Amino acid sequence: MKIILAGIEYVGTTTIANKLKDWKLEYTGTPFYDGLMHDHMKIPHTSGHPDDTTLEEQQQILNLSPKLMEMYHRYHMYYHLHHYFQRDDLTVGFHIEEAVLARKYFGYGLEGESFDRENIVFDRIENRIKQITSDPIIIVHMIADKSIIEERMEKLRSRPEHSNSPLQKQDIEDVMNDYAHFIDKSSIGPKVVVDTSTDNPSQTLDKIVDLIKPHISDEDMKKN
Repeated sequence: MKIILAGIEYVGTTTIANKLKDWKLEYTGTPFYDGLMHDHMKIPHTSGHPDDTTLEEQQQILNLSPKLMEMYHRYHMYYHLHHYFQRDDLTVGFHIEEAVLARKYFGYGLEGESFDRENIVFDRIENRIKQITSDPIIIVHMIADKSIIEERMEKLRSRPEHSNSPLQKQDIEDVMNDYAHFIDKSSIGPKVVVDTSTDNPSQTLDKIVDLIKPHISDEDMKKN
């Protein structure tokens, strides 16, 4: 069972990833690989193991030149490819999210550059995934109405998990379109869409489980 949750900040990807992690353990008796989910692409709030980046560490990331930031994120994406050798993986955003944020806010991965996220790195990541595993990678595209994202931004932007977020209200529609573009571009597996505008996290989880079940093998769903 290999899943990528992708969508604009405040749509609930991290919340749902944690709920999916708990659901899998309860439903199948087996955790995702190492009992983890990987949520490392929200530059500069690159959550990690065992803990999240501190404000000081986030500033260190923000102080990197575009060249060094590009290298840092490309290298750690390639590192995370090794998880696809395992039976299970749960990741937030991955190359989709990194491509959106890099090009929109951090000045790297632009068209014509050596490590262009649109035309070079994105495809290399996906081609390597296909070399590593024949398993489908289910992409869950999480969406919400623009007005809902604005409301959540007003309410939640002061929380630690949104510290140093680059997202601006005037960018919401463009960023949502960028996520849709890269998800549409992806060819590593089936895609499902869930709208989080009105449902609470538990209701959203139930909808996602129903959507992904047709793409999960009987072996994956077997209670151990």
